Amino acid sequence: YAYSLPFLNLQRNCEALMLLQKNGLQKKNPSIAVVTTLFGDKEDIAWLEENNIVDWGEEELNGLLRNEFDGSQQRAIALGLNKKRPILIIQGPPGTGKTGLLTELVALAVQRGERVLVTAPTNAAVDNMVDKLSYIGLDVVRVGNPARISTTVASKSLGEIVNSKLASFRTEFERKKSDLRKDLRYCLKDDSLAAGIRQLLKQLGKTLKKKEKETVREVLSNAQVVLATNTGAADPLIRKLDVFDLVIIDEAGQAIEPSCWIPIFQGKRCILAGDQFQLAPVILSRNALVGGLGVSLLERAATLHGGLLATKLTTQYRMNNAIASWASREMYGGSLESSAAVSSHLLVDSPFVKPTWITQCPLLLLDTRMPYGSLSVGCEEHLDLAGTGSFYNEGEVDIVVQHVISLIYAG
Repeated sequence: YAYSLPFLNLQRNCEALMLLQKNGLQKKNPSIAVVTTLFGDKEDIAWLEENNIVDWGEEELNGLLRNEFDGSQQRAIALGLNKKRPILIIQGPPGTGKTGLLTELVALAVQRGERVLVTAPTNAAVDNMVDKLSYIGLDVVRVGNPARISTTVASKSLGEIVNSKLASFRTEFERKKSDLRKDLRYCLKDDSLAAGIRQLLKQLGKTLKKKEKETVREVLSNAQVVLATNTGAADPLIRKLDVFDLVIIDEAGQAIEPSCWIPIFQGKRCILAGDQFQLAPVILSRNALVGGLGVSLLERAATLHGGLLATKLTTQYRMNNAIASWASREMYGGSLESSAAVSSHLLVDSPFVKPTWITQCPLLLLDTRMPYGSLSVGCEEHLDLAGTGSFYNEGEVDIVVQHVISLIYAG
């Protein structure tokens, strides 16, 4: 039977939950420490508090880092490299350098001989990590549907790598097959010879299939880093591999919890990276939301055991401080700071942008509601007629369009 992608994802998520229920606390489960930490009580993980002080000295860590990292980033890297911690939550607010930090963390883990599985809920997020990790020279393999893999990283896909390695073998295979078929045409009247050649052709095909399977296994086994989506990690090709030393799930705040258990079960320890205050899992079923599926594993785990499992990146390198301070105050309890390099930068600082009040204003909040709470005329919300459950507001769209036009005119 041919199953649709949504059904396959549903099936893999359900299988992960059943596996969690059946084998989660079994000694044969390589990720038993992760399960115990996430579902155990305070006494079960008392040893985590003892190991909260990282086992990497600051001088030793600085000697390994390829790039300059701030204090909160260095702490996250050190905690992520601590083999005594079965799980780490890295909360990365916007602009705090989460992707660069994860890239460095993977590189250091590989440097000390660990095999790493990196996943994310979306193909775009996975491909972004493929691009970053391959750029620094790591041996990476991207597993997944070729049609859903970005062309920019297609050369790192399992299919492309296997095809490259088998190119000469397949050329020789086609030559031998062609020769045997020519011989067969001359032997059609001799049943015995013809049967022998057909048997050779059949054996030749089996040899090719065996070689293909061996090459796939070799490529995946020798890769320093294997990458796939969360549900893609359920691919039998990955599940048959030896246990990974480290599993990293990027953008974990966007993933439903069952999908995270798919890669977690294939490693000894894991890191969940993301931000529960940005995009949440997309849940269309009201019953699923009521049942708690809208709460990601990252969000749930970050609050367990008094926050002991989590660490936060606290310096952002993207926004003017006026923007960052608003986000910090509204979403992060005032803990997000701005780097001096970006804290006061404005659009007008660019030599190609004209000085206008818009290009000199770092943050503009437009309130379309009336003093008594009702929306201004022309800014009423309407339910999408397509039945998506979403709302649209033409008045607010008009305001945004005018602002964009002003920005374009300013350069």
